Amino acid sequence: MNQQAHDAYAVSVLPAAPPRGGNCPMCGRTGGGASCAGCGAPLAPPPHFDDGLEAWVGRRGSPRVDRDEAALWLPAGAARPQAVQLLDLSFSGLRVASALPAAEGAVARVRTEALDAVVEVVRCRAEGGRWLLHARLLTLRLLQRSGAFVSATA
Repeated sequence: MNQQAHDAYAVSVLPAAPPRGGNCPMCGRTGGGASCAGCGAPLAPPPHFDDGLEAWVGRRGSPRVDRDEAALWLPAGAARPQAVQLLDLSFSGLRVASALPAAEGAVARVRTEALDAVVEVVRCRAEGGRWLLHARLLTLRLLQRSGAFVSATA
C-alpha cells in the first residue's frame, strides 16, 4: 500500500468502540429488523451450533472454510472502509489480512460479495509485513444463495 493510501486509512486504525447497550453492535442504535436503521449493519446473529458439534470441530465452534477474496473492513466509528483480504471463514468467526492493525475488542463491519457481517476482533498479530486480524462474528447476513458457506446445488 502506498503512503497516500495508508494515510487515508490511518484514521480507522484504532477507533473507539461504540456503546453496546443497543441492538446494533456497530452504532449502538436500538431497533429491530434485519438491518440497523442507523448504519445499515446486519442485526441477525450468526448460526449457533450445539455443544456436541463444537467438541467435534474444536474451539472455533464450526469448520473453517479457506477463502482468498477481497473484502472491506469498516471499524465502528470510522468514515471510510479499508481493503482487506478474507483468508478464512467459519460460522463463529473469520480471519483477514490487513495493512493496518486493530485493537482487540474493536468492532468492525466486514463485507464481501457473499456476506455482510459485524465482527469483534479477538486477536491481532503481525505476520509477513501485514496484520492478521482474527474476529468472532456478532451478526451475519448472507448476500448470495451460495458461495459463502454452502452451495445451492447438490
